[in-house]
Amino acid sequence: MTRRPGPGSEGETRRRKSLGRSGESVAVRYLENEGYRIYGTNFRLRGGEVDIIAFRDRTIVFCEVKTRLGEYDPIEGYSPAQQRRMVKTGEAYLQKYQVYLPKVYDLRYDVILVSDGSDGVLEVKEHIKDAFRPD
Repeated sequence: MTRRPGPGSEGETRRRKSLGRSGESVAVRYLENEGYRIYGTNFRLRGGEVDIIAFRDRTIVFCEVKTRLGEYDPIEGYSPAQQRRMVKTGEAYLQKYQVYLPKVYDLRYDVILVSDGSDGVLEVKEHIKDAFRPD
């Protein structure tokens, strides 16, 4: 009998990270199919991360990808503190790569929800554009 790793175990952490990476790959393909140009993925800064940085229609889009199996509340677990960290990280990205960005652009913060479909394959369930605005 094979035992499934419990919450907080090393095996469970690896499984969640793998699921998250798979969800981000699905979200990147989705955005590309929707006409977005991907500028980067997994941009990290102490205290924050942006899963996907994309561009379309003069808008730079910072995307958080939420990947879950089964039914769940789409914005569950995306707290105001996480939003502030994403904004801070997005601002750092803009400062670091400003020279490579278009001269005129708008900013948007999106959340992309990825889950398993009826066939068990991960798919984008919802793309919440302008999910929140910085304070």
